[in-house]
Amino acid sequence: MKLAVALLGFLLATPAWADCPLDLGRGTGWVIYSDHYLLAFRPDPLRIEVGEPFALVLNVCTKSGEPAELLAVDANMPEHRHGMNYRPDIVAKGDGRFRAEGMLFHMPGRWEITFDVRAGEESERLTHDIILK
Repeated sequence: MKLAVALLGFLLATPAWADCPLDLGRGTGWVIYSDHYLLAFRPDPLRIEVGEPFALVLNVCTKSGEPAELLAVDANMPEHRHGMNYRPDIVAKGDGRFRAEGMLFHMPGRWEITFDVRAGEESERLTHDIILK
């Protein structure tokens, strides 16, 4: 635990990520790192319930801390070979901040969320798994 706190402190103090906030409010959420991007996100409301709509609040930045573009958000259940029944709407809030509205997980299990991001000509797909009980 101490190592995780120290690592988070180091990353927050690192200039490359300084302009891309990891804190999305309420002290909760997930962070995805790649070679080129940083994506921080949390659900709204904070607890995802089966069959209940929710949104994702996101910050998307390049490794150099510049805002990036969120092109698409989707989710699927790899074990069941199907996705969500709805396509979320992405609302740009400016400076790499976004809100994906209309998310709904219609059954419990492992969901893989995909995020398509872009800055200039370089795009990438980032993923994160969520287990919903």
